[in-house]
Amino acid sequence: MAQDLKGKGKTKLSFGGVFFLVLVLWVSFHFGRNALENYKLKQQISALQKQLEVLELRGAELEKEIKEWQSPENVERIAREELGLVKPGEVMYIISEPLTSEVERDVKKR
Repeated sequence: MAQDLKGKGKTKLSFGGVFFLVLVLWVSFHFGRNALENYKLKQQISALQKQLEVLELRGAELEKEIKEWQSPENVERIAREELGLVKPGEVMYIISEPLTSEVERDVKKR
């Protein structure tokens, strides 16, 4: 009767079978974890590459802007418009804006 219970539906796992099952699970877990980490790193690399492209474009724009600001024409324009400088022999005429109604009243009062 004891032999009948062993033979019906019950299987014994040997130490080697258990060890193999644990080994397979452990390897699967580590491969899965490494695959997930690899995927995250690829996503991060992709995002950093996009950011690098944007920064390179911005750097090129800034270099172009620096060249424009350093051009002799731009330096002269700034000197004339913002600093009020003139070339030798030139005469500067300053045209004033029309008086506003409040300023006109103040002038009339005086």
